[in-house]
Amino acid sequence: MSHDAEGRPGAPRPDRLRIRSEVRGPCLLVEADGEMTLPTAGGLRERVLADMARLDGRPRVVLDVGGVGFCDSSGLNALIVLWKAARAGGGELVLARPGRRFRTIIERSGLDRHLVAYETTELALAALIES
Repeated sequence: MSHDAEGRPGAPRPDRLRIRSEVRGPCLLVEADGEMTLPTAGGLRERVLADMARLDGRPRVVLDVGGVGFCDSSGLNALIVLWKAARAGGGELVLARPGRRFRTIIERSGLDRHLVAYETTELALAALIES
């Protein structure tokens, strides 16, 4: 079921982020649509951390950002927290389908040195399953 970052059903508004998550094999697939900004980043962070806690074994998380139109410093901070949490649990967090704008933000922040990005969700899932 689709929910915004605050857990309410529905499509995202400009100040909203819709989050869908599901377990695919040993991986958690999280799809985000909207904007990763101050009003939404905390909800994304808390939702994914809660979903990660329910996984069996080490957390392997694919964050599909193909629907993210904008990411500010709050969104970047949420990514860092999630990446660190996955690594602390012996797992990994990777990105899938980042658009050119999102990729530029990640590169300019230096996070591209830590966050691996894949062109498709399927490639990201396959990489984590093989790890």
